[in-house]
This record gives sequence, C-alpha cells and structure tokens, in this order.
Amino acid sequence: MKWFLFAILSALFLSASSLIEKKSLKRVHSIDLSVATGFVNLIFSIPFLFFIDWSNVNNASLLLIVGSSLLTSMAFYMIAKAMRHMEISVVSPFLALSPGTTAIAGFFLLNEILDKQGILGIFLMIVGSYILTLHPEHDLMHPFRIFKSSKYFKFIFISLILYSFAGVFDRAIIFNFGVPVANYMFFMSFFIAIWYFPILLFLGRGAKEISMGFKLEKKNIILSSLLTVLYRLFEMQALALAFVGLVSAIKRSSSFFITLVGGQLFHEKNLRRKLYASAIIIIGTVLIVL
Repeated sequence: MKWFLFAILSALFLSASSLIEKKSLKRVHSIDLSVATGFVNLIFSIPFLFFIDWSNVNNASLLLIVGSSLLTSMAFYMIAKAMRHMEISVVSPFLALSPGTTAIAGFFLLNEILDKQGILGIFLMIVGSYILTLHPEHDLMHPFRIFKSSKYFKFIFISLILYSFAGVFDRAIIFNFGVPVANYMFFMSFFIAIWYFPILLFLGRGAKEISMGFKLEKKNIILSSLLTVLYRLFEMQALALAFVGLVSAIKRSSSFFITLVGGQLFHEKNLRRKLYASAIIIIGTVLIVL
C-alpha cells in the first residue's frame, strides 16, 4: 500500500508544521503568518520548475489549480486565525472531520463510493469531534452554543468545507487530469502567493506588517514552510494512487499527535479528555481506510 506510506509521511510533516505555526502565532498575526508562509512556500517550490512537463500544462488543469489554490489560501488563513485564539488541541482534532466531508464531496463530485464501514468511520469522527468540544461540567447542548457564539469555531467549519472541495479538486487534478506532481506543486504555490494580495488589500495589511512578522519568527516560518511543501508533496503522491477520502483520513490522523505534543508543549487544559476524543476520531479514520 504505497499510498498509505505517502499519506503517513504527509501526516507527520503536517503535524510538525502545525505545531510550529501555533508557536509562531503567539507573536505574529494570522494574516501576516499566512502571507509570509505562502511566499516562502513559493521559494521552496521553485526547484519543481526544473521538472515541469510543459506539454501537460493546459487551461482546464490550470483553472482547477487556481480554484484549489483560492480555497486552500482562504482555509489556511481561517485555520491560522482560529489557532491564534484557541488551543491547538481543540483546533487540530476538530479538523479531523475533514475526511468525512471530503469523502462525501468525493462521492458526489468524483463518484468515489462510500461503503457502510466508511459511513461508520465518518460517524465516529463526528462523535469524537463532538466530545472534543464538550467540557465535563457542560451539558450536551453546550457545543452548539459555542458554535453559535464563537466566530473562531465558525472559521474552522468554513475551512473544513473549503479544504474538502480543495481536496476533491486536487484529486481531479492529479488523477483525472493526469497532471504531474511537479506541475501541481509549483503552480499551486504560485497561485496561493498571488491570492494573498487581494486578501491583504481587503484586510488593510501592508508589506511593513508582513516584514515585521517575518523578522519576529523568521526561523519558524522558514521551517514551517519547508514542512508544508513536503506534506503537500507526499499528499499529492498519495492522491495519485488512492481515493481522496482515504488520503484525507490518514493525513488528518496527525490530529492525535498534535493533541498529545501540543497539549504538553503549550500546557493546555483537559488534555486527557481531548486525547480520548482524538482516539475516537482516529478509529473512525481507520474504518474508512480498511
């Protein structure tokens, strides 16, 4: 199962990248981090230029990459915003819902069929994420009140939808259109960097703020960007071989390790309950894969 190895490597690099981003967000605004990371990602993606198959570059595949890059850049910013104001061991496992939403999107858009075991896996992931939001002293309806009142939980929800559709786009680009991974890696990084210009204008940020943020967390931003490029590379290798829901499930199994390491690293509360919830989510992902 070569795709499984690629997906596991993607999960490991994603875990490390998320933890470094959380550390950087203690001193840098989410939009400044997003933009700086986007441009450093592009620099690390320049070597892929030497491996691009230009005969495979066409309007249809480029249009899909443009669409996926827009969804990815918006989702990344929203996740960074949530991570800056919330505990990482809440944000990251909550993102483990994405294999469920991605698998559903893959079913409707790519005809990638879900079986009963896959549906059960999605259900367990939803249950685990629900427990994750529940404080021992709160009633069962409390998470719905949090979701209603907290804009950061809404950011996570919107990013889930965006990442799900981006995942479907990526699967179509790599598998259905047969775009080489090198082509994808460079053009995706290029268009993500381009999309941040209108986002900056909309939020009223300038080059000065981005530069200051980069100087504050230069080493972490460079390392996080390198890890991001690596996790995307292995994710695309996996998507060339397996359904998008399966790859997404394994990639998001990183949530358990992020919860374990992040909770200890950032001294967060109720870590044991969060680990139990994360374990339920991971069981769900395993059921999807088997």
